[in-house]
Amino acid sequence: MKSNILMLTLALAVGGCSVHNPPKVIQPIKILSAVQDINKSVVSDPFCCMLPQDLDVKLPEYGPKLNDLERFEQSLIPYVEKNGVDKADLYEIQNTFETRYYSPWAYSAPPQNVQEASWPLRAFRGGYGSNLRPVPPAWFEEIKDQSNFENYGTLNQKAIALKWMNIRAFPTEKPLYKNPDRPGDGYPFDLLQNSSVNYNEPIFISHTTKDGAWSYIFTNNASGWVKSDSVRMIDGATIAKIQRAEKVFIIEDNIPLYDTQNQFVVYSRVGMVLPLNRSENDTYYCDVYTENNSSEVLSIAQTSAHLGVSKLNKNDLITIGSQMLKNTYGWGGMYGERDCSSMIRDMYTPFGIWLPRNSSAQSHKGEIISFEGLNDDQKLALIKEKGIPFETIIYLKGHVLLYIGTYQESVLVMHNIWGVRTRDKQGAKGRHIIGKAVISTLELGSELDEFDPEMSLLTRALSMNIFTHPSLSTSTLTLKAGKKKLASRR
Repeated sequence: MKSNILMLTLALAVGGCSVHNPPKVIQPIKILSAVQDINKSVVSDPFCCMLPQDLDVKLPEYGPKLNDLERFEQSLIPYVEKNGVDKADLYEIQNTFETRYYSPWAYSAPPQNVQEASWPLRAFRGGYGSNLRPVPPAWFEEIKDQSNFENYGTLNQKAIALKWMNIRAFPTEKPLYKNPDRPGDGYPFDLLQNSSVNYNEPIFISHTTKDGAWSYIFTNNASGWVKSDSVRMIDGATIAKIQRAEKVFIIEDNIPLYDTQNQFVVYSRVGMVLPLNRSENDTYYCDVYTENNSSEVLSIAQTSAHLGVSKLNKNDLITIGSQMLKNTYGWGGMYGERDCSSMIRDMYTPFGIWLPRNSSAQSHKGEIISFEGLNDDQKLALIKEKGIPFETIIYLKGHVLLYIGTYQESVLVMHNIWGVRTRDKQGAKGRHIIGKAVISTLELGSELDEFDPEMSLLTRALSMNIFTHPSLSTSTLTLKAGKKKLASRR
């Protein structure tokens, strides 16, 4: 023991790779194999100085699933076959998709005032960086200066995205965490990850940073900073051409798309909408635009897309839903993945159903049915009675779930979730990490020893909304003490 203390003391005195000092409740990286220089008697941290291939690291293997994930098939097929319906007509919401989707090209000025757009500069004045150390105040001042909001609304250009991009709250790729000591306040919840924008998506540019490297943009559902070299300004004639064209809706992720020279351009992504150039044999050819003010034509197999808005139908629900279930969790779309709200949003884009980007906004789309005053059993009864499978969102603060109907007498949902909330015997909060899209009940993880019943999905559920129905502005249905009542809600 004394020798170990002596060796660590020598390591600090001699210098070289220093011992890491993360915030006090963060577990430091465990050194799996110490490297000792016999001549100098110094213990080094291999994660500081060694190459990855030289580390003696034993990685964990794929772990067991939760009960829900073992019991219920993680495929939409049985649930769509039981609860899905082929619709004969389009809903009203489907007829307004293009107006909402192309709304950034209707702007002549930013749709928000400068105070609304610059909120992150006031909200984020502290936190932790990628090194899990507090970010110095000077960094926030530099960001504020570079953000150039004194020139907000001076560029006002219509543009198009040249690639899939993160939309950032600050003009930087660096992360900002609230408190890595606490579950839900560290990785992956980067406060600066606002959303994402799809390839070829319409955008509106307000202004750029002082150095021009970042542009402040508006999409049809979000706003924030993207890299300037990933957008292209377009003129009115190009906009008119795009909007007149028939639309190709992508229904499959990660299919390589090539130009007429057979050169790779981009991977497909559910949620992408491309203007049709022509259709030949089993292929759609779509017009897209490049950074050098030119256009090119991409080819897409018709099996990976469909032409125009699709009525809700079982085949497409299975095809598109299967793509969503392949996703791991991506907060705000990080790493090209999806979180809870972007999964639902992208899933219904090929059906011409426009949904807002975040969970709170999605919960107000369509006919809202409150769970106020209900216990867990009453909530389940109301979902079974009023919920429409594949057309209903269940909302709890910070999370949304797609209701897919009942199966084996259970209410089932499809959602992309980070983890189940837990609490140990000392009262410390934690997470049992899931980190992917799953099909489950609203009591996911209830068999865990440290499961927190007060924080179950069902207990925290606040409302459900049928997004294919018209909004009810004055009242919604609720069930209280087992009786139906009218309750005003905005």
